[in-house]
Amino acid sequence: MSDRTVMAIGVIVGFLFGFNGIAMLFNLLTHTLTEAQAQLSQISTVSTLVLFLIVVGIIIKVRVLSSLIVGAVVGAVLNLLLEMNGIHVMNMIYSAILEFLKIH
Repeated sequence: MSDRTVMAIGVIVGFLFGFNGIAMLFNLLTHTLTEAQAQLSQISTVSTLVLFLIVVGIIIKVRVLSSLIVGAVVGAVLNLLLEMNGIHVMNMIYSAILEFLKIH
């Protein structure tokens, strides 16, 4: 198998695992909201406010995690596509960082 075929297979597998992880995070969010709704319907106002704040925190965490996963998958795929075409972006970035550190 050529290097391009192996990289293409890696890209496809990366997409599948990335989207599976995102779907799992959204499934977790759905279950959390369902459970919170059930709890909120059974308790007093003060407890409702506390649980609402907890749910908002969980929603923010899930959104951050899902955006990090999507960013990692998209970045890896773009890097692989550029590497397949002979453009070595990571080497350029690493060299620029080293030059910046040498200057300062």
